[in-house]
Amino acid sequence: MGSILRAWTAMAEKQPLLTIAVTNGTLGGIGDLLAQTIECHNSKKRFTWNPQRTLRFVAWGAMCAPIFHKWYQFLNRKLPLPATQKQVINKGFVAAVTQRVAADQCIYAPMGIAGFYVAMNFMEGRNWESAKARLREYYWPTLAANYAVWPIVQAINFGFVPPIYRVPFSSIVSIFWNSFISWANAQSSSAVDVPMETAHTHVEPHRHETIDVKA
Repeated sequence: MGSILRAWTAMAEKQPLLTIAVTNGTLGGIGDLLAQTIECHNSKKRFTWNPQRTLRFVAWGAMCAPIFHKWYQFLNRKLPLPATQKQVINKGFVAAVTQRVAADQCIYAPMGIAGFYVAMNFMEGRNWESAKARLREYYWPTLAANYAVWPIVQAINFGFVPPIYRVPFSSIVSIFWNSFISWANAQSSSAVDVPMETAHTHVEPHRHETIDVKA
């Protein structure tokens, strides 16, 4: 494990954007694969892998990684930790971490979740009316779930994880988060039925039977 970490660190220092894009995309695919496995287990059906759905999560993870990297660098510059007491939990340290988490959760998280549903919608070949219907039904529940998980994760990340490892740290946690949003996106894909040639949107009520995953 130590040799893998050293090799990853060396690559990240030479090619940071490429390294974190490949890492984040891979972990996004793993998260979706876990979600598909859970869905099949819960439905009592034999596992059938949907590779197109997994590839969409790989693409999304790879696209987001450079944005994460630049966003974290921006927070580092604008909201630095106390220069001489980075490992001391005092008022200055707590205030700086709290400000970073607040900025992340008030600015990046709402836009990132909206971007996720819109991007997945178009990668599935659907139109803008479908995207709006998906956002209306699933945006706020997903954002609420985000606030139950990510503030504490990001507090640890911003306060104690070295900058070079912050994107991978959040990506590892994202394996489980992506499992949730992959499941949520599969729900929305089944609930939103929009013919490609029309601008009309039909949103079916929540269904409790087994979901036919198309995301």
